[in-house]
Amino acid sequence: MCINCYWNWLATNSSNIIAVCALILTIWQAFVTRRHNKLSVVPYLTTWSNSGDKGLFRVDIINNGIGPALIQTFQVFVDGHEIVGQDLEIIRKALKILFPNYGYNSYNSFLSKGYMMSPKESRCLLEIQFIGNRFPTPEEIEHATKRTKIYIKYESIYKQKLIYDSSKFKVLN
Repeated sequence: MCINCYWNWLATNSSNIIAVCALILTIWQAFVTRRHNKLSVVPYLTTWSNSGDKGLFRVDIINNGIGPALIQTFQVFVDGHEIVGQDLEIIRKALKILFPNYGYNSYNSFLSKGYMMSPKESRCLLEIQFIGNRFPTPEEIEHATKRTKIYIKYESIYKQKLIYDSSKFKVLN
């Protein structure tokens, strides 16, 4: 075939070629934008714990991500066994298992199914003030936290399923 024939065909169909290229580029741009939007609103749940010198211990749950977290499940495990109960009862039962020989007052909260935790929101899950003459040592508190696992299933606004399990962050595919 002659080069002139190709040149004539290209000149005749140049607008169609440009339109197809523009369509391909638009589809690719939409794909990249959607992927970026999903990443830009991913929630990231984490905990922060601290203890005071007068028998005070606190655990906060924080959404450090830049998107809201829709809570699906909230579970607490002690020594590998799930603590069963209704809402705040779960944390109270866990405390009785973890600190049976200590007196304390506690403030507890619970993340129920359907709760939407906004970005940068922080909620106190547990604040425990030990009372009496005996306080647990920092080592006992650390041992209790190692025995405990908080397990939360949650979703991003794009329905991306995520799990927080006290030490790991993973995305389910």
